[in-house]
Amino acid sequence: MKKEVTLWAALCMTLVCMMSVTASAAGTATITQCIISGSDQITVTATVSGVASDDGNLYLFELKPYQSSITGRTDYCAVAANASTVTFTTALGDGTSDSKLYSKFVVAALSGGAYTAVSGEYYITNPEALAAHTAANPVTTSIKGLTVDNAAITTLTDLGVQHASYELAIDRFFQSGAGISYTYNGKTYSFNQSVVAEYDMVMTLLASQNVEVTMNIINYYDAATALTVKPSARVSGYRHYAFNTDEQLGAESIEALMTFLASRYSNAATGLISNWIIGNEVNNNNPWYYAGNYNVADFTLEYEKAFRMCYNAIKSQNANARVLTCIDQRWTWEDGTANQYGAKKFIDAFNADVTSHGNIDWGVAWHPHPVPLTAAKFWDMPSNYKALNLISNNENTKMINPQNMDVFTNYMCQSQFLAPDGQVRYIIVSEILFNSQSSDEATQAASFAYAYKLAEKNPYIKGFIVHRAVDNIYEKTSDGIACGLYNCDANGLPTTAKQICDVFKYIDTELSDAYTQFALPIIGASSWAALGVS
Repeated sequence: MKKEVTLWAALCMTLVCMMSVTASAAGTATITQCIISGSDQITVTATVSGVASDDGNLYLFELKPYQSSITGRTDYCAVAANASTVTFTTALGDGTSDSKLYSKFVVAALSGGAYTAVSGEYYITNPEALAAHTAANPVTTSIKGLTVDNAAITTLTDLGVQHASYELAIDRFFQSGAGISYTYNGKTYSFNQSVVAEYDMVMTLLASQNVEVTMNIINYYDAATALTVKPSARVSGYRHYAFNTDEQLGAESIEALMTFLASRYSNAATGLISNWIIGNEVNNNNPWYYAGNYNVADFTLEYEKAFRMCYNAIKSQNANARVLTCIDQRWTWEDGTANQYGAKKFIDAFNADVTSHGNIDWGVAWHPHPVPLTAAKFWDMPSNYKALNLISNNENTKMINPQNMDVFTNYMCQSQFLAPDGQVRYIIVSEILFNSQSSDEATQAASFAYAYKLAEKNPYIKGFIVHRAVDNIYEKTSDGIACGLYNCDANGLPTTAKQICDVFKYIDTELSDAYTQFALPIIGASSWAALGVS
């Protein structure tokens, strides 16, 4: 019996020793900085606590966007002696096949002959250090903006538009046809020449209208251009699709395209895109940024990869460009549809991910539409919607429409959401619509006037972009929505101006009162002052 006890004690001691080694090897390193620090150098700094390494060193590994683990790897990119604070330097490799611009970095220790990650992942936070373009964004004196239709681009100056939004689908650039050759990081890509020419024309026209351009970057799916779509999302039937960060060819193709576009549209000659929106209403995975089946935490991690990839490509070309995520009006409301998340839940998770992986200057493009979309009179919802108690003036509101926009902007004023420079993040209403099909033109115009005045008094809303210039045939027939400033004919071309057109034109001028007084009886108010928006 004594021998058995002695043997058991020896086994226990061995187990304790093994646990001690494992625990010390599994201590933590926290990356506190990852920056481009020279012409072709990255500096990574980490604080270290309780980490033991077999050889007294710590190692820096890079992970490409499509890589998720260092298990089994030995190809570290830097080494430093183990200490309470360690600093690594490694080559950026800009312009080569070894470029680390889009990589994540982890600190590892050597334990039992294997390299084991002891830190979380961290990205480069200053890609703008590489930028050759520093074009100043247009100086705007009004928040008034419009979703642009090709047939109405030349009317922007007459309407006094200062912000214009347009859409760019990345998959279109990889369609077959005559191509523009572009070499990036040692590889040559071909972008569809006719699609590039189309955007050159649009950007030239927008430049001639002296507006700040917001470009919504989206992604469609078909078998011919599947390389841009996340593999788990390659199923037909959704509106827009998640960007491919899972496969080397897809990820590198998107990196090259976004770099090409950011460089091309970062100057006066070919036009300037000031705001780049990565995805449309991405908290609505189904159907506006379809990635597959994910809970919100896993979804935001996947989306962050795509956002970082685009952010680094854009900012490495134009230091002053803004890169924005995009949410809809469903703040805490979730109707039970699979892969849809309340915007608040998404923003919380996305912010936590970005902060832990290296804070960057992301902004928000936001769609506080009337609820429902078809009913322009947002202050007096249909009775079945009123019964749901969708609108309140606190952060737990189910929906955010023009009535309670300050709920969101106040939420973003909290310290944990501030940009790296300590300021409230750049926020624009990049899409908001007012329907005339289910009511009348006067109600549409009044709803716009009231919403605009509410937005105008909010200091954190930098743009208020009305969707759209001209009624859209698809929206009219499929969604029951006619939200343009102009009616359209059977071919979708603009015809007569609606009442909202003049209200829109003069809303931010000295003639505003003359063109908006009609709205007060429709709203049920004696004056704009009584509504708190004079």
